[in-house]
Amino acid sequence: MNTMPTIFVIERDPAICESVKKIARDLRFRCETYPTGQEFYDAFDRHRSGCLVLEICLPGANGLQIQQELVDIGATLPMIFLTASSSVSIAVHAMRMGAFHVLEKPFHEYDLWSAIQDAIQVDQERRKTEALQESIDAGIELLSEKEIAVLELLAECKSKGAMAEELGVSVRTIEHRRTQLMRKLKTNSTAGLLRFALTMQRLGLRFREKVLSMSNHRNGFGLVTKELLRHNHHQA
Repeated sequence: MNTMPTIFVIERDPAICESVKKIARDLRFRCETYPTGQEFYDAFDRHRSGCLVLEICLPGANGLQIQQELVDIGATLPMIFLTASSSVSIAVHAMRMGAFHVLEKPFHEYDLWSAIQDAIQVDQERRKTEALQESIDAGIELLSEKEIAVLELLAECKSKGAMAEELGVSVRTIEHRRTQLMRKLKTNSTAGLLRFALTMQRLGLRFREKVLSMSNHRNGFGLVTKELLRHNHHQA
């Protein structure tokens, strides 16, 4: 699969499309242009990385409607709006809906170049975080509640003796559960387990919530909605 970022453009002005293509060449990114939102929808794949540059006033669905559609399906592609209108209300609405940047026409090419570069960097970081979270979630779902309890105490740097005392079991039982954890999480060391536990904490995922989520899933109630990790870049 081609993982090179793509600058997607929805714009009728050929001069602006050529300007974005030049920026894409300079940054060594792909670039695809679409005259309407519908043509963009037809080709859209949420798994492709990059950013979206779009005019607010478009034939058919306008830029704000396209933004709403992407928000509704959970797409996280950073959006840079271009507008010939100086309406502050339009810009504020777009930013509140998650727009990465709004540029008023005519704009300096450097401003667009900078906005695109920043947007793609944010998209890459967000996708790495989401991939890491999915990996953590997949690992946690393999574990029993008792194993997760050991993992939680390991993240608190508790010794085997302290774990055994807190959980009311023998040290041998703790050792067995740690062995099971290493097997299920495909690591051959306590350090590997500690990295897994600390990564969960860094992502803001709490052990007890995951236990509840896993328990609900196993009882047929479905998984609790996982926490959304978003970068609110350029927003106060």
